[in-house]
Amino acid sequence: FATDEDNFLGIDPDAVVFDLGDDVLAFASRRFDIAQDLFKRQETRTLRPDEDYGSVRRGLGFAVRDAGRAAGILMRQIGGVRTLRDFPNTGRDPLQAVPAEQQRAALKLLSQRVLSADALAVSPGLQRKLAPDFLERGDSLTVPTDFPLTQTVLDLQRGILNRLMSDALAARMLDNEGKVSPPAQPLRLNELYAQLEADVWSELQGKGDIPQARRDLQREHANRLAALVLRPGQMSRGDARALTRTRAAALAQRLEQAAKRGGLSAEARAHLTDTAESLRSALAATLQRAG
Repeated sequence: FATDEDNFLGIDPDAVVFDLGDDVLAFASRRFDIAQDLFKRQETRTLRPDEDYGSVRRGLGFAVRDAGRAAGILMRQIGGVRTLRDFPNTGRDPLQAVPAEQQRAALKLLSQRVLSADALAVSPGLQRKLAPDFLERGDSLTVPTDFPLTQTVLDLQRGILNRLMSDALAARMLDNEGKVSPPAQPLRLNELYAQLEADVWSELQGKGDIPQARRDLQREHANRLAALVLRPGQMSRGDARALTRTRAAALAQRLEQAAKRGGLSAEARAHLTDTAESLRSALAATLQRAG
């Protein structure tokens, strides 16, 4: 049993809408499968003479929105706390942190299906097919001719970063550590930050170029990291601030080293250098610490 308030607060992963079945990980994985299959089908889809390319645009837009709903279900698992309304002495505690393995599985799904380099990939050929329905547009100027599908995917990734790098989630994960009894181990905040960095900056391990879509996502991650260093919020915890500064310094060093390698375009090299300088500037800024 749960209420609308439980759903609104987003702490209890069982108080959620738009999911089916008793295994949210399996459900979300299936929705990602459907979205990626829809992307692949549009690549080779042959339209009938009475069809228009607007149907391709609408189908892909639906796929991204459905993937976003699945991602929202998964994000509730990370740092989640189940709330039970049992009477006392039933043998069940009213507050139960989601097991670390379930949180890791949810984070892995988000990594592989949304944040990885090949997740919801958009080929140049598919982007050229995303023409509008000109009859639907009519005299309205609200339907653009160009449909920036890569930006739509980036908006989904941006929302995930906002949630997973928020002060509220960091505080809840730190609090959950005290709710886990040995020998069980909690999902620690540093593990979350390390996984996000590995997912978003996976190209640092390779030798090739960094595509534009990946550079946009990497800037989003670096901008949030710099903001957490420069302007920690009132809810920001000491451990969270220390971790973000440590990770920002380590990432800046990795970016400086990666900028020296071969095989990079001028844009990618400038991206790595500029991002490293931004992180260095944030770390060097004078802060007024409270408490």
